[in-house]
Order: sequence, then structure tokens, then C-alpha cells
Amino acid sequence: MLKTSPDGRSGQSALAIVEKRLTGNNPDDSDIPTPVRRGVRFMLGGGAMTIALGVFWVIVAVADKNALINAKGQRLSNGQIAGGVAETFIFEFLLPAVIWVVMARYNRSGHVWARIVASVLCALDTYNTYGLINSLRGGQTITVAEIIYLVFSIATWILGVLAIAFVWRGESSDYFKARSARR
Repeated sequence: MLKTSPDGRSGQSALAIVEKRLTGNNPDDSDIPTPVRRGVRFMLGGGAMTIALGVFWVIVAVADKNALINAKGQRLSNGQIAGGVAETFIFEFLLPAVIWVVMARYNRSGHVWARIVASVLCALDTYNTYGLINSLRGGQTITVAEIIYLVFSIATWILGVLAIAFVWRGESSDYFKARSARR
């Protein structure tokens, strides 16, 4: 793993520091059960994967801007492309990544509603991923960029499913019940 100090003396990984900054807490807090910590890490990984997917999408869109056309079949201007790319990145990638982080923070804190919301979001993502895979029917030709996008999307979905599996384990449920009783 990456070390926090150049001489490698620190035992805490750089990824743990990122987790601490995103969740606002000690990543290896012994009060939090291991399944909850793992679920939170998968959620943070899902957020990172979403950003990576968004960056990939931006690169592909800008690299192949001649393929971008409006409803009338006309090529888009540079301003239209920039606006569309920015809008799509913000609403389809950046905002979902922020939601991943928010869900990680609240699930780590033991909020029952956050576990439920994360589960509903995972169910929605399952439906979207199914739709993405199902859209490949019909013998159409797909590009390498579309295959990479599909692989990233499936990997992100898997991270979400794993996160939900961990936060719904028995040990996690006990943690959520104990935390909600304190409030």
C-alpha cells in the first residue's frame, strides 16, 4: 500500500488518510464493526470509480466530438459540446460520486436511514446496469470505449452490491440498532 511518509515509517496508508478526510473519522475506529468499515470503503471506492468513469467519458466525448450531433443531425459547436460535457459530468458522475461519499459518512455513523437509502440507490443502480447490459442486444457493433464504459459501470455496480451486503450483515445491524438507540 501507499505510505504516508517518504521513509515508510508510518503504518497508516495514504488511502486510509483519504478515507479519514472523506468520512471525517478514524478509518480503523474499533467501535465500528469490520463489516461496516468494509461497506464504507466499498462506498468510497464506488465514488472513486464513478469519478474515474466520468473522466473516461469526458475524454471519449472530447476525443470524438465529431460524432456528437444535435436532434437535427447537425454538428455541435465547441460551446455546445463544452456545456453538454460539463452538464453531463456534473449530473451523471460528480453528483453520484458525492452521494456515494455522503452515504459512506452516514452509514459509518450508524444512521439507519442511510443504510436504507443506500440500498434503494443500489437497487436503482441494479436496474440501470441491467438496462445498460440489455441494450447490447440486436447484433449491433460496439466500440472499445463502450466496452470500457460497460466494464467500469459493472465494476461500480459490484462495489455498490458489496457495500450493501456488508452494511446489512448481522454485526452491522447490531451496530445500527445501537447507534439509533443512542439518538
